[in-house]
Amino acid sequence: MCQRRAAQQRRPLGVAGQAVQLSLVSVAQGQAGGEKAPTSVALFDQGLLQVLQASVTGLEPQRAYVLALSPRPDGGGSLEPLAVFTTNPAGSAIVNALGPIRQIVRGENDVQRRYMVIVPGTAAQLGAPVQIQAK
Repeated sequence: MCQRRAAQQRRPLGVAGQAVQLSLVSVAQGQAGGEKAPTSVALFDQGLLQVLQASVTGLEPQRAYVLALSPRPDGGGSLEPLAVFTTNPAGSAIVNALGPIRQIVRGENDVQRRYMVIVPGTAAQLGAPVQIQAK
């Protein structure tokens, strides 16, 4: 019985173990090719859907923001909101979302590629991008 449990514990995770890491940088830093990314994003595969978890930093404290998808790398164009969040007193937040996000940010399966951005505001009223996906 113990050998059977040990064998079960060593099974590979399959798609659940696959993750994609992305970084978002400030708009000014992205244009200048800056070094440190204030926001890291992990996409954990769950089959057709991914769990997105973003560790957001470098924003204004206690302000509403939207993590969205843009058709352009510079954050321009018509944005598609993924998650609305408010930063803490340090200007940070942990943001979660669920959806077929990996296929979109990589342009897989004949899907138009999108780029992650963070903009101030609400899902109904979006501001100009403050962070964009690093290249």
